[in-house]
Amino acid sequence: MKFAPKALGRMLSWGGLALLAAGLLGGCRQRKSQPELEFRNPLLPEMYRQEAMQAQELDRFRGDKPAMRVPPRGTVPVGYVPFPRPADLATIDTMLNPLPITPRVLEAGRHYFNTFCIVCHGPLANGYGYIVPRMTQPPPLILPPVTQWSDGRIFLTITQGLGQMPSYRTEMDPAQRWAVVRYVRVLQFAANPPPQALEEEERKAISYAGDIPPKLEPNRKCRVCTKLP
Repeated sequence: MKFAPKALGRMLSWGGLALLAAGLLGGCRQRKSQPELEFRNPLLPEMYRQEAMQAQELDRFRGDKPAMRVPPRGTVPVGYVPFPRPADLATIDTMLNPLPITPRVLEAGRHYFNTFCIVCHGPLANGYGYIVPRMTQPPPLILPPVTQWSDGRIFLTITQGLGQMPSYRTEMDPAQRWAVVRYVRVLQFAANPPPQALEEEERKAISYAGDIPPKLEPNRKCRVCTKLP
């Protein structure tokens, strides 16, 4: 069978359009079992064929053991300073703060306290933070029983959290938490100065009024708020 040149050209044109339409419709599928096009470089095959595994998959190179490996016992991250933390409360009360009382440590403690703690406990640690009275007022850190707590117990509370207070284990490393404990002791001393400190202040005519930030007491009465003297 012979076709005229014009008829043959029309048939080829329609056939090309049909193939193009089929290709476009095939490319609009919602689900693909494998990519249509894939860049393959014979010199760098790992660029398109990787042995990556999900955490919950089994590693066939390790005898079908979980791909998520546990770090070796005793390893710590680079730059991490591990501090011993006993499990029982009696031993925790015997823990001593490893950081010295220096202006640098107290300044670091003030920085991290104002970053993570001030929103709930307030700048004076009296429980009047920015969340009061919209949320439940936390207990003051400058009154008993917190003033009777050991440094180790305060450190443990910052690490594990207590009640509605979350854990700050990931927000602050152990040294930063110990610095916060030092600064909390300063706030407790400022709120409950011993008579000797008051006498020395009066004798030397020293005024620390400018160092005390303004109180953040709520403007209206709150039934759940603890009124401080």
